Amino acid sequence: MVHLTCTSSKTAREDLEPVVQKLFTPYTEKEIENEEVEKPRLLWALYFNMRDSSDVSRNSYNDLPSNVYVCSGPDCALGNDNAVKQAEALFQQICPNEDFCPPPPNPEDIILDGDSLQPEASESSAIPEANSETPRESANLRNPEEPSE
Repeated sequence: MVHLTCTSSKTAREDLEPVVQKLFTPYTEKEIENEEVEKPRLLWALYFNMRDSSDVSRNSYNDLPSNVYVCSGPDCALGNDNAVKQAEALFQQICPNEDFCPPPPNPEDIILDGDSLQPEASESSAIPEANSETPRESANLRNPEEPSE
């Protein structure tokens, strides 16, 4: 699958078809036997125009409530730079004292709920673990050749 995009000067077909013809062999053309195909064969093509609404401002809408914010649609640029800039500007309007997309915390600094309840043991002063066995179970685990109490 190949996706081509450009800023329109005419219709999408008129803008992109010359490029498609240079890149692909149309499906309707018969291949001559024993001739190596230089270009891939085009099986299907779709052409469409999309309105660039990247410069739409809130002022172009009448009587919007104050809690409604307007975002533009996608632009013709590769990537999402314009959308991220617009998202940051809207975020600063809504939450002026907050950081936009703050960096995530260092995984070593994350404290889970259960972690804060247990004291950390250093190598020099290890806390012995409590034995969960009952005295009878403990006696049964001894060497069978040892006399039991």
